[in-house]
Amino acid sequence: MILETERLRLKPYEPNFADAIYEVVKHKEIADTMIMIPHPYPRDVVDSWIDYLKHSFENGSAYEFAVFLKEDDRYIGNCGLVAVSKNHRNAEVGYFIDVAEWGKGYATEACKRIIEYGFKEHQLNRIYSRCMVRNAASRKVMEKSGMRYEGRHRQEFLKDDVYEDMDYLAILAEDVDRVNCSR
Repeated sequence: MILETERLRLKPYEPNFADAIYEVVKHKEIADTMIMIPHPYPRDVVDSWIDYLKHSFENGSAYEFAVFLKEDDRYIGNCGLVAVSKNHRNAEVGYFIDVAEWGKGYATEACKRIIEYGFKEHQLNRIYSRCMVRNAASRKVMEKSGMRYEGRHRQEFLKDDVYEDMDYLAILAEDVDRVNCSR
């Protein structure tokens, strides 16, 4: 299954993407505001991450996609439903984009498409996301994708020996008519 937007192609992960993925995730700027991405990022971890993503996709616990530019079929990041609860019909959306591509609207474009995918293909009722309070750009992506602010979890994560506050935003299936979260 490949999802498309005006400028992007979102593809399920394949082992042959590993080198391109590493070129993106190895940057300190990516790890700086991501809870689960360490820096430095070991190259061999990429292969096991791809295996994990493929298994998660198959068992329905997560649906993460590799984000490629349509114009040159270049890998620029990740976007997907990173934690799916079938019982509660909700999921967390997560994303990261290559540092060289920041500020071009790709994260918002991919996020909107994943939200649409979650509601239409998986009949989710609620899609949420979270970001470190200091990551204003990520919060802006969530807001542009139609999510509403729900609250702040103070000192929720310890990253590099610093406790990080996290902002939570979400969109409900009933909100989709209120906002244009489609392509």
